[in-house]
Amino acid sequence: MKYFGILALALVACVAVSNAQSNNMSWGSIGPGDSLLDRQIISKPSKWLRIVTQDYTFPPPGSVQNRLITGIRVTDQYTNGKGGYASLYAGGPGYNSVTIHLKSQRSQGFKFIVEIFGR
Repeated sequence: MKYFGILALALVACVAVSNAQSNNMSWGSIGPGDSLLDRQIISKPSKWLRIVTQDYTFPPPGSVQNRLITGIRVTDQYTNGKGGYASLYAGGPGYNSVTIHLKSQRSQGFKFIVEIFGR
């Protein structure tokens, strides 16, 4: 019975640690010949009982970009597990454009660093 209590306590500690992590995402692969095409810090404040969203598009509307995207890295700056989520909406690695949908948790804001690599 003593070992069961220790095992249960260890399991609870593991679950607590796994819930308090950033929600980082990456797509594709970033190689030694790739260069940074764009880097943006995107943040939105929280709204009470709401989920806030924003779409990030590269290249910006109205501009032309002929380089091929090889990798995308989205880094969540909220390290307490209350940050947002990023999902690939259109384009991405293998294309010359991308749209990423950024979404917060309810009643939370978000702050992401979005980096686009290509050649």
